[in-house]
Amino acid sequence: MDWDWTKIKTEYVTTDKSSYRKLSEKYNIPLGTIYKRAKKENWVELKKQSYDKKVAKTVASVENNQVKKLERILSITDKLLDKIEKAVDELDMQLCKSVRKVKEIEYNNYDRPDKPTKEVINELEEVIEVHSIIDRKGVQELASAIKSLKEVQMLKTELDEQEQKARIDKLRKDAMADEQSETSVTVIFNDELNEYSN
Repeated sequence: MDWDWTKIKTEYVTTDKSSYRKLSEKYNIPLGTIYKRAKKENWVELKKQSYDKKVAKTVASVENNQVKKLERILSITDKLLDKIEKAVDELDMQLCKSVRKVKEIEYNNYDRPDKPTKEVINELEEVIEVHSIIDRKGVQELASAIKSLKEVQMLKTELDEQEQKARIDKLRKDAMADEQSETSVTVIFNDELNEYSN
């Protein structure tokens, strides 16, 4: 019988929950036939490679998203640090506001000379910087902001540690799988061995 082995193999390799038994039932192929073909073409290894590629793509995608997020955080912290530096330079400066009002009144009413005909109020506002003692509350607020910035920048280190731990765990898992596959030993006794045992 002709079966589409490429399709069956692809389904086994790329589908997580596929098995020889399920394929046998689905395509009405004897289980032994599928097993022999899979062993000949090394389907189990191909499935493992396919899975590893999926995991690698997922990890790369997550890492890429984390890198973008960290870049944004670091960009914001850089801007915030610039603002803090500017605020430090301005700690001993106070803004003083000076307001001057000038009121002009016209009396041009001949019938009622005591009543103004026009009233204009000019207001002149001036803001000037004056050096004074350092604002202690401002110093405390800036110190708190710097501490918060440091904590935000430490996020990178924590994420790096998590990533490193995940990689180590994957390496351990792969090593254990390799150890399990290498522990099988085949011993073949020949007739010559029987001669030595007598």
